[in-house]
Amino acid sequence: MFWSKKEKFTDRAIAYLKAANLNDGKPAISLPHAATPVVKSYSADLCICYVVDSGNQFEYIQNCHVEKDGIDDDKLHRTGLENLRKWAGSHNTRVQPYGNIFAVLMGGNFEASLILLEDFWDHSFRQFLKGEYAAAIPARDILSFCDTNSPEGINELQQLINRITPKGDHLISEKIYVRRNNKFEPRSI
Repeated sequence: MFWSKKEKFTDRAIAYLKAANLNDGKPAISLPHAATPVVKSYSADLCICYVVDSGNQFEYIQNCHVEKDGIDDDKLHRTGLENLRKWAGSHNTRVQPYGNIFAVLMGGNFEASLILLEDFWDHSFRQFLKGEYAAAIPARDILSFCDTNSPEGINELQQLINRITPKGDHLISEKIYVRRNNKFEPRSI
């Protein structure tokens, strides 16, 4: 993505889905408030952070960036979602069928984050199934989905999770999620 030098650092934020801190709510390390990454809760086990593509790495948006640029968390979130949408558009996002599931591919890093983009699920992905979505997001670069009424598809999502989890990189969740009321929630068994 091309950014002008006039843009603020936070203008380049991309919404990035991560596993929520599950250490009894205690931080793994203690940082000053200014150096703490901005985190928005998505669900009990998932959260949204914001990163900037610096060419060869991603930098987390921290509280000091938000304060310096004079924006609030809601504006950062809207910007992050819009930039995720642009990222998907510029990285040849496509859906590939595999057996009874569909894999979303766009080159790595942000596939799982696409669960945050309501318009993808309401419009772009709707052509692949008519029912309710079930999705697996075992790692940041993996997003697969099927119809919740497909036992074969659900089984294949679980097999995917089981393959990725033991040695995967940037792991997110071992759960299957169902989209209800415009949000993905852990599937009830």
